[in-house]
Amino acid sequence: MKKITLIGLGKMGAAMGYRILEAGFPLTVFNRTQSKAQPLVEKGAIYADTVQSAVADADIILSSLLDDQSVFDVTLGEGGIIESMRKSAVHVGMATILPATAEKLARQHQENGGRYVSAAVLGVPKVAAQGGLTTFCSGDEEVVLLSEPVLKTFSKAVINLGVDAKAPLIMKICMNYSLITALELISELYTFAEKSGLDKEIVQYGLHEIYGHPAFKLYVDKIKERNFDEVNFDMKGGNKDVSIFQKAFSDVGVTPRLGDLLKGRYISALANNMENKDWSAIYEIIRKEAGLD
Repeated sequence: MKKITLIGLGKMGAAMGYRILEAGFPLTVFNRTQSKAQPLVEKGAIYADTVQSAVADADIILSSLLDDQSVFDVTLGEGGIIESMRKSAVHVGMATILPATAEKLARQHQENGGRYVSAAVLGVPKVAAQGGLTTFCSGDEEVVLLSEPVLKTFSKAVINLGVDAKAPLIMKICMNYSLITALELISELYTFAEKSGLDKEIVQYGLHEIYGHPAFKLYVDKIKERNFDEVNFDMKGGNKDVSIFQKAFSDVGVTPRLGDLLKGRYISALANNMENKDWSAIYEIIRKEAGLD
């Protein structure tokens, strides 16, 4: 069995560690707060008191760290992963970091003769504990294949995005930004319903229905293809509806933050003679603002 080292034992890292041990891999762990390693040590992991000693004999090194700076400190610092890992070892970086940081890490590993897999996981610690994460990764195909058996201990799917180190992080940002904006939306809706006297359980039922509705997939595909001449609901109707949303929210003392943003999108679309396009064509306004054709 490959010797595995896991660096970073937050909730996600710890859940991964349990899955790795359950799969029978020899596991060494390191965490700056040693007490967080104790439950894994009790399950059979070996604790290393420095990054250097943790990675010195490892075949696969997984790092699950908090942010860009902690990744730089642990990976590039004196006695860090790059300096201390064997040339035959593979480092799989799994932190949620900037795409540019992932590119720098890949470049530093290459310059030092090391092997690196850029990775990002979708899911929460509870899902990791059940082996249900989705892991996106990139790197040399042979190196990705070497890391797959370990990644599959906590992942239902391991998806190779090629050799571009930033690709998994771009994917992670897309998915997490989708989630965090949904949190704002759902919070606004519950607040509006409560202040309007509507039972939140009814709203909960409606949200369960709409988030599972085929229309979401339809618009995911429609926007990707930029198919806005086939109109389900036109831009004028979208602008009218947003005005209604804004007024209804304001009438009960709730600020429609997302509605206010969308109003600007629809005004811009109408000013650009898009009144007969599908209301999803606000995508074209966003692309134009970003300098895309």
